[in-house]
Amino acid sequence: MKYKHIFFISPPFYSHFNPLLVLAKSFQKKGAKVTFGCSLDFKERVLNEDLDFYEIDINANKNIGKAESTNQPDEERMRLEEFFDSTRKGPIETLITQSHHRKADMLYSPEELIENIRIINDSLAVDLYVVDILSYSVTLSLYFLELPFITFCPPHPNTIPSKGRHFNVPKNWPSAIKVKKSDLKRLEKVSIQTEKEFTNVFNSIISENKSLEKVNNAFSLVSDIAVIYNYFDFYNDENNQSKTLKIYVGNSFKKSELDSKWQEKIDTKEKKIMITLGTFLSNRKDVLEKLIIYSRKIYPKALIIVSAGSNAKKLKHFSSENIVVKDFIPQIALMPYIDTVIFHGGCNTLTESIYYGKEMIILPFSSDQFNIAYDMEKNSLASILDPNYFTRNDLFDAFDFIENNCKEKLEYWSSVSRSRGTDYAAQKILDIK
Repeated sequence: MKYKHIFFISPPFYSHFNPLLVLAKSFQKKGAKVTFGCSLDFKERVLNEDLDFYEIDINANKNIGKAESTNQPDEERMRLEEFFDSTRKGPIETLITQSHHRKADMLYSPEELIENIRIINDSLAVDLYVVDILSYSVTLSLYFLELPFITFCPPHPNTIPSKGRHFNVPKNWPSAIKVKKSDLKRLEKVSIQTEKEFTNVFNSIISENKSLEKVNNAFSLVSDIAVIYNYFDFYNDENNQSKTLKIYVGNSFKKSELDSKWQEKIDTKEKKIMITLGTFLSNRKDVLEKLIIYSRKIYPKALIIVSAGSNAKKLKHFSSENIVVKDFIPQIALMPYIDTVIFHGGCNTLTESIYYGKEMIILPFSSDQFNIAYDMEKNSLASILDPNYFTRNDLFDAFDFIENNCKEKLEYWSSVSRSRGTDYAAQKILDIK
């Protein structure tokens, strides 16, 4: 086996850590020695999976489950608030704000990381590294040190800009999201400037290693061995002839059993609806509130389960026999019992929903969610709504569409998801000669 000792370097983000941990377990199961590097916040989780833990901090900000309640530096908390405010103004302002934040929150101490990874490599005899696509400083460090690595891409594949595309500018937009050409040009201008700044930082460091070529776009720098996507191969991209392997896993979550208290709650023959906007976007109390009220009016007897994050107390007055509002819900354990998932378009919830063949209504706010929503609409797998402007009638039509048009497509992609997973990716990598 070429890659006997594999070192994972994970960002301290709950939504990225979890799929990386599942992938790490797959490599271990296939016979590789695995060391998992992350911040101390996740040490217990790593050790519980019988993996070796190595402490390494690669981000200034963190998200260990509920973004606002995670202990953040003041500057990071201010950026979070700025992000939440921008989502109320619409997709262009949100993406522009995110682009402005990239350098601050995702280019963390590259010189320090280079030295830390050099120490790891000198002391642990690592054969291969696994890096998250959003850990740009880590990718830069591994490239600078000329160490073998593979790229793991938990968000949409277009997060890695192809030639002629720009980071954080959606390639396609779902029909529910209306974008003016003038606003799109503003976004592209900001994105190009962010790319330029990022790439200049990369190349100023890369130039210190005379054997390396400079990069054209820092956001496009990925492994030349393989890229693993936590997504579906909707466009037959895996069967290409490129040098770099492209592997689509379809899911990267660990199944979980539902405890007896939750079993009692979901023990109903009525429709079961899950509302979840992810660890960050549960901040949008107004959207959660509308979804609860409208869903209740459309399905008066349905069981509605709401993941409300820090807004759980503020929405507690909606709680009743058939409305459950919690700050955190066991989403993966609940998923097999749910009929419809209403969510923000995050890749983890998407892949969990498709794995179990669940009807989906997506309200995209930011990041890769617009690309995901477009794919779901194009493939008749979900209904898409504008989170800032949807009406009760829009939600009614969304339910009507998914109940009458998505079943066969969901069954097909569910079967694809179940045939893939992280074991599939690990085997592909370990088969490399």
